[in-house]
Amino acid sequence: MRRTLSEWLDWQEQLHLSSIDLGLDRVSEVAGKLNLSTLSMPVITVAGTNGKGSSVAILDSIYREAAYKTGCYTSPHLVDYNERVCIDGSQATDSDLCEAFEAIDAAREDISLTYFEFGTLAAAYLFQKHEVDVAIFEVGLGGRLDAVNLWDADTALITNIDIDHIDWLGDDREQIGVEKAGIMRKGQTVICGDVNPTASMQSEATRIGAYLLQQGKDFSWERDPDESQWAYTTVSGKTVHYPTPALRGQFQLNNASAAITLAKNFQDTLPVTDLQIASGLEQARVIGRLQKLSDSPDLIVDVAHNPQSATALGQYLDNNPIQGKTIALFSALIDKDLEGIIAPVSSYFEEWHIVQLEGPRAYNNEQLGRELKDVGIQKPLKYYTNFETALKSVRNELKTQDRVVAFGSFLVVSGVMKGIKESDFN
Repeated sequence: MRRTLSEWLDWQEQLHLSSIDLGLDRVSEVAGKLNLSTLSMPVITVAGTNGKGSSVAILDSIYREAAYKTGCYTSPHLVDYNERVCIDGSQATDSDLCEAFEAIDAAREDISLTYFEFGTLAAAYLFQKHEVDVAIFEVGLGGRLDAVNLWDADTALITNIDIDHIDWLGDDREQIGVEKAGIMRKGQTVICGDVNPTASMQSEATRIGAYLLQQGKDFSWERDPDESQWAYTTVSGKTVHYPTPALRGQFQLNNASAAITLAKNFQDTLPVTDLQIASGLEQARVIGRLQKLSDSPDLIVDVAHNPQSATALGQYLDNNPIQGKTIALFSALIDKDLEGIIAPVSSYFEEWHIVQLEGPRAYNNEQLGRELKDVGIQKPLKYYTNFETALKSVRNELKTQDRVVAFGSFLVVSGVMKGIKESDFN
């Protein structure tokens, strides 16, 4: 008998033969037994390679500022599983999640579900239980066959398209665009925040009969000389000045402009004002995205784990120079484009501190060190077997004007956020 959240999660990890098993048949059948095939509130689906979590956070903040009760589902989590399901800005409780898992387990009978499918159904179950005004789902992988795509989006957002998850989505941007476009629905509006969208995005919208609004074509943004605000140009050509989002990095203006476009084009269902949008931008928070955990010396964590997100990290470092040195606290998984991650940021780091990750997709330190040298890293490399030791060592050699940036994987950010509590970094 599973009674605690950790017991449920441990069991779910062993239930299905593979951790990723794309397809909607199993989850659809169980949803039907739970009366979750359709949801009673409007559904917003967010897909893309990078920027999904930030876009969900911005939408969530805007709608809560407008006094709507929101339900948000995101993945993966960084510290606690409860992060994945939020009701009106608060993480789901253990008891709520356990209740949802128990109902799902009873309904599934002999149907095998993945860890992600359990979590997706639990989110929908809790959105219904708590009667949220809007459900915002982040796609876990791809779009077309992801469990989130079980529910028809009333409106959707595709942040951008880059090559990632090659084993499941392939290494062709146009084909990946088709997978992301799978969240589109006939007659509904979909926002594309990619400044360089694939041709397949428009062709799929035309084929499905969806209304596609594209960044740079139908809406756009510009930075103001006054960096406290920026200019957003609407689909109708009107320019509105908004405060700079609380989320760090100029790339967040891409996410913000796409989220605003969605909100403005969903006004008939969920009306919001420009003041509520502005306040939402100022209040939006998301962990692990250019998040500063410590000052003097600075400790910044970022989940950059593919070329596009690494380029955004490099732009941030370029726009925010410091007096001291910048060092990398880094690791990566074997199936990632290591050279593509390293190239945009390598010039900013004077040392590389490498931490061994756990799991079958992880490099060992010797392998990763060799690979880093092969892609051109000539700066000193130091190796650790855990994040607590790495943080203590790094802290001992930093001066107040220095900076450490932890990146390369969600597992790196998660490891740092857990390890900082034991390392006395401050």
